[in-house]
Amino acid sequence: MPIDDLTALGQKMREARKKKDLTQQELADLSHVSVKQIENIEKGKMNPYLILRALAKVLHISLDTLINPDISLEDEGVNQMKMLYSSCPPEMRDTLLHHTQETVKELTELSEKFETN
Repeated sequence: MPIDDLTALGQKMREARKKKDLTQQELADLSHVSVKQIENIEKGKMNPYLILRALAKVLHISLDTLINPDISLEDEGVNQMKMLYSSCPPEMRDTLLHHTQETVKELTELSEKFETN
Protein backbone atom coordinates (compact mmCIF):
# COMPACT_ATOMS: atom_id res chain seq x y z
CA MET A 1 0.00 0.00 0.00
CA PRO A 2 1.52 3.38 -0.99
CA ILE A 3 2.54 5.69 1.83
CA ASP A 4 -0.12 8.30 0.88
CA ASP A 5 -2.84 5.67 1.26
CA LEU A 6 -1.48 4.65 4.66
CA THR A 7 -1.48 8.29 5.78
CA ALA A 8 -5.07 8.78 4.60
CA LEU A 9 -6.15 5.59 6.33
CA GLY A 10 -4.47 6.68 9.56
CA GLN A 11 -6.21 10.04 9.44
CA LYS A 12 -9.60 8.38 8.91
CA MET A 13 -9.00 6.08 11.85
CA ARG A 14 -7.89 8.95 14.09
CA GLU A 15 -11.00 10.97 13.14
CA ALA A 16 -13.28 8.01 13.87
CA ARG A 17 -11.56 7.37 17.21
CA LYS A 18 -11.90 11.00 18.26
CA LYS A 19 -15.52 11.11 17.09
CA LYS A 20 -16.18 8.25 19.51
CA ASP A 21 -14.31 10.20 22.23
CA LEU A 22 -11.79 7.40 22.66
CA THR A 23 -8.14 7.75 23.55
CA GLN A 24 -5.63 5.51 21.83
CA GLN A 25 -5.42 3.52 25.07
CA GLU A 26 -9.19 3.06 25.26
CA LEU A 27 -9.33 1.95 21.62
CA ALA A 28 -6.46 -0.44 22.28
CA ASP A 29 -8.24 -1.94 25.27
CA LEU A 30 -11.55 -2.34 23.42
CA SER A 31 -10.07 -3.76 20.21
CA HIS A 32 -7.28 -5.84 21.79
CA VAL A 33 -4.70 -4.00 19.67
CA SER A 34 -1.63 -2.42 21.23
CA VAL A 35 -1.42 1.35 21.66
CA LYS A 36 1.85 1.27 19.69
CA GLN A 37 0.11 -0.38 16.72
CA ILE A 38 -2.73 2.18 16.82
CA GLU A 39 -0.18 4.98 17.04
CA ASN A 40 1.77 3.59 14.07
CA ILE A 41 -1.39 3.17 12.01
CA GLU A 42 -2.55 6.71 12.76
CA LYS A 43 0.89 8.01 11.75
CA GLY A 44 0.84 5.98 8.51
CA LYS A 45 3.85 3.89 9.56
CA MET A 46 2.14 0.50 9.63
CA ASN A 47 0.06 -1.48 7.17
CA PRO A 48 -2.77 -2.57 9.45
CA TYR A 49 -4.83 -5.00 7.41
CA LEU A 50 -4.40 -7.76 9.95
CA ILE A 51 -6.07 -5.73 12.71
CA LEU A 52 -8.38 -3.35 10.83
CA ARG A 53 -11.42 -5.52 11.26
CA ALA A 54 -11.22 -5.43 15.07
CA LEU A 55 -10.72 -1.66 15.04
CA ALA A 56 -13.60 -0.99 12.63
CA LYS A 57 -15.93 -3.12 14.72
CA VAL A 58 -15.21 -1.14 17.89
CA LEU A 59 -15.48 2.20 16.06
CA HIS A 60 -18.71 1.15 14.29
CA ILE A 61 -17.42 2.16 10.87
CA SER A 62 -16.93 0.07 7.77
CA LEU A 63 -13.60 -1.04 6.37
CA ASP A 64 -14.56 0.85 3.18
CA THR A 65 -14.71 4.08 5.15
CA LEU A 66 -11.24 3.47 6.57
CA ILE A 67 -9.64 2.29 3.34
CA ASN A 68 -11.26 4.49 0.70
CA PRO A 69 -10.63 8.21 1.31
CA ASP A 70 -12.83 9.12 -1.68
CA ILE A 71 -15.95 7.21 -0.62
CA SER A 72 -19.13 8.94 -1.75
CA LEU A 73 -21.71 10.17 0.73
CA GLU A 74 -24.18 7.67 -0.72
CA ASP A 75 -21.78 4.76 -0.24
CA GLU A 76 -20.98 6.00 3.26
CA GLY A 77 -24.71 5.94 4.05
CA VAL A 78 -24.94 2.37 2.77
CA ASN A 79 -21.98 1.40 4.95
CA GLN A 80 -23.57 3.04 7.99
CA MET A 81 -26.80 1.11 7.39
CA LYS A 82 -24.79 -2.13 7.19
CA MET A 83 -22.99 -1.28 10.42
CA LEU A 84 -26.29 -0.53 12.19
CA TYR A 85 -27.72 -3.84 11.02
CA SER A 86 -24.57 -5.76 11.99
CA SER A 87 -24.37 -4.17 15.43
CA CYS A 88 -28.01 -4.93 16.19
CA PRO A 89 -28.59 -8.11 18.21
CA PRO A 90 -29.42 -10.93 15.75
CA GLU A 91 -32.83 -11.51 17.30
CA MET A 92 -33.78 -7.87 16.62
CA ARG A 93 -32.56 -7.60 13.02
CA ASP A 94 -35.92 -8.56 11.49
CA THR A 95 -37.59 -5.83 13.54
CA LEU A 96 -34.99 -3.27 12.44
CA LEU A 97 -35.40 -4.30 8.81
CA HIS A 98 -39.20 -4.12 9.02
CA HIS A 99 -39.14 -0.64 10.60
CA THR A 100 -36.62 0.57 8.02
CA GLN A 101 -38.80 -0.72 5.18
CA GLU A 102 -41.86 1.02 6.66
CA THR A 103 -39.92 4.26 7.06
CA VAL A 104 -38.78 4.12 3.44
CA LYS A 105 -42.38 3.52 2.34
CA GLU A 106 -43.62 6.53 4.36
CA LEU A 107 -40.82 8.78 3.10
CA THR A 108 -41.50 7.75 -0.50
CA GLU A 109 -45.20 8.52 -0.12
CA LEU A 110 -44.42 11.86 1.51
CA SER A 111 -41.97 12.74 -1.25
CA GLU A 112 -44.51 11.87 -3.94
CA LYS A 113 -47.13 14.00 -2.16
CA PHE A 114 -44.78 17.02 -2.19
CA GLU A 115 -43.91 16.50 -5.86
CA THR A 116 -47.57 16.66 -6.91
CA ASN A 117 -48.17 19.94 -5.02
